[in-house]
Amino acid sequence: MADDPTPPPSLFSSLWSEFRAVCSLFFDFSFKKFVTPRIVRTLYSLNLFAAFLGSLAWMGSGFRESFLWGIVTVCTGPIALVIYVLLARVTLELIIAIFRIAENLEKQTPPRQDGKL
Repeated sequence: MADDPTPPPSLFSSLWSEFRAVCSLFFDFSFKKFVTPRIVRTLYSLNLFAAFLGSLAWMGSGFRESFLWGIVTVCTGPIALVIYVLLARVTLELIIAIFRIAENLEKQTPPRQDGKL
C-alpha cells in the first residue's frame, strides 16, 4: 500500500495562517517588514464586494424614485462599478509598486557601519 500524500491545507487553515502572519507583522515595532503587501488581496476583495453592493444599491434606489430614473441607474450602475473597480485596482497597484521600490532599494543599499537606520 503506497503512502498517500498529505492533503492540501483547507481554506480555513490557510486563512488562519495568513491571519497569524499579518497579526505578527502588526506587532513588529522595528518595521522591518511591511503589512500592506500581505493584505492587499484582502483589501481588493473588500473593494470588489463594496463596489458590487454599492452598484446594486444605486440601481435599486433608482426604481424607488421613478421607473425612468430606474432605467437610467440600471444603465449607469455597471459603468460606475467598472470605473470604481478600475480606480481601486490602479490605486492598490500603485501602493504595491511603491512598496516594491522600497524593498528593492533596501536590498541595494549596503548596511551602515554605525548601526543606525
